[in-house]
Amino acid sequence: RAQATGSFALAAPSAEEVKFVAGPGAAGKPGAKVVHFLRHAEAEVNAAGRVFAKDDPRKKAVRLDAKYFDSPISEKGLSQCLELRAGSLKGRAPPPVVDLVVASPLTRALQTATAVFGCNEPESPNLVAVEALREFCSKDFQPCDSRRDPKDLAASFPHATFAHVPAGPDTLLGPGVVETAESADNRIRWLLSWIRSRPETNIACVGHFQILSRVLSGHMEPAGWDASQHDPLSNLDVRSVPILFE
Repeated sequence: RAQATGSFALAAPSAEEVKFVAGPGAAGKPGAKVVHFLRHAEAEVNAAGRVFAKDDPRKKAVRLDAKYFDSPISEKGLSQCLELRAGSLKGRAPPPVVDLVVASPLTRALQTATAVFGCNEPESPNLVAVEALREFCSKDFQPCDSRRDPKDLAASFPHATFAHVPAGPDTLLGPGVVETAESADNRIRWLLSWIRSRPETNIACVGHFQILSRVLSGHMEPAGWDASQHDPLSNLDVRSVPILFE
């Protein structure tokens, strides 16, 4: 059955192409920023699907289950966030020290950002939710990737700012509604343009597997960042990328 496509539209900055150098060519250069792309911690939907083999249809059925709408992180996910922050999570370096935390407005990303960087504590970096870091879903609508209304999110995360999340119902994804690759790339360009406009030089971006993989392979690699030394992003993996905007 054919599916409709959702829409992404936000005010300035625009989603026009942003020119930049990424990776070694940007490292240490005057004016360069370092953006730390962090995949969220294990979510309840991840934990539920992990008990099935990759090709088991029950695994896909978990992601299509409405009970995992805007899935929060699991108990294990929260525990690992706290271990990561303390520098005691096996196989992970302590999180970078950042001036600003930017996150997808999905609950699991906001929970991860809050726990890893202490964004709800005094003198912690500001937490800004942006629609641009939402997960990219081009094939099937998955309730776990749906977004709550910003008013509801603000009640759950009063320490976060939601000015860059469209008000009202989710227009990006829904039953029978998925996103085009063009829309996802527009979101990424908007994000990069917004980061360029910010005064901070060390910025964390907390997001999801598909959208962050697209950022890294489709936008950072062509600009000079070498992805060959990295495996696919696992939960709580960080990719720190120096970026010099033109």
